[in-house]
Parts: sequence; structure tokens; C-alpha cells
Amino acid sequence: MDSNQGSTGQNPKEISKEELKEILYEHQLWVGSAGAKGKAANLNESFLKGAVLIGANLEKANLKNANLYGAYLKNAKLINSNLEGTNLRGANLRWANLENANLQGANLIRADLQATNLKNTQLKGANLKMAEGLTQEQIDQALTDETTVLPDNI
Repeated sequence: MDSNQGSTGQNPKEISKEELKEILYEHQLWVGSAGAKGKAANLNESFLKGAVLIGANLEKANLKNANLYGAYLKNAKLINSNLEGTNLRGANLRWANLENANLQGANLIRADLQATNLKNTQLKGANLKMAEGLTQEQIDQALTDETTVLPDNI
């Protein structure tokens, strides 16, 4: 599979920095107003390789099958977000809040998960091979099964 494609093999949606800034702004309004204002972020199958989303509020956002290879999501709020099938290889998720998020089938190879909140995070079928900073305590709080690929040290 081409590294620019989403996991479905479709050509990903290219998102410019300006478009992303507007999507994040509208999403912040949406979250802050309980849906009365703004618009929920739909970044399904978006190409966001290397995107800088430090501290971004993406609570309840749709990032299904997005390419976030090497993205900076340090301190990001991804509570209840859909990241199913998302490519997060090498992404920095340090101190991110992924509580109740869906990362089923996500690629988290070499992702930095130090102090990441994984409480009730769906990790079935996710690949966490060589993930950095991941602890047994984090895994114990997440939802895993025999299809979850864990680092050798866990």
C-alpha cells in the first residue's frame, strides 16, 4: 500500500494548514457549545502526515483511516474520538487524552505514548509494536484482545 493512502486504499483528502486551522476552530466552537455552534471535525481519510496538533482539542472528532504518520499530538484532547484504522506510526501522543477513543486497527508502531491516557481506549487489532513510553498500567486500563500487538517489554 502506498504510504500516502488511507488504510482503505482510497486516495486521502489533502488538507491545507489554513483548512485545518478552520476545521479546528469550528470544532472548538462545536465542542464548547455542545453542538449548538460550529461544526464537528470530520477528518476521515485525511492526509495529515507530520501535522502539528500540539494541544489540539479533537474531542469527538472523526479521524477514521486518517494518515497521521509522525504527527505531533502532544497534550491533544482526543476523548471519544474515532481513530479507527488511523496511521499514527511514529506520532507523538505524549500526555494526550485518548479516554474512550476508538483506535481499533490503528497503526501505533513507534508512537510515543508516554503518560498518554488510555482509559477505556479501544485498542483491539491495534499495532503498538515498539511503542515508546507505554506501560502495563496503561494497557490494563485500555480495551485489548488477542489481536492487539503489544511491545515486547509488555
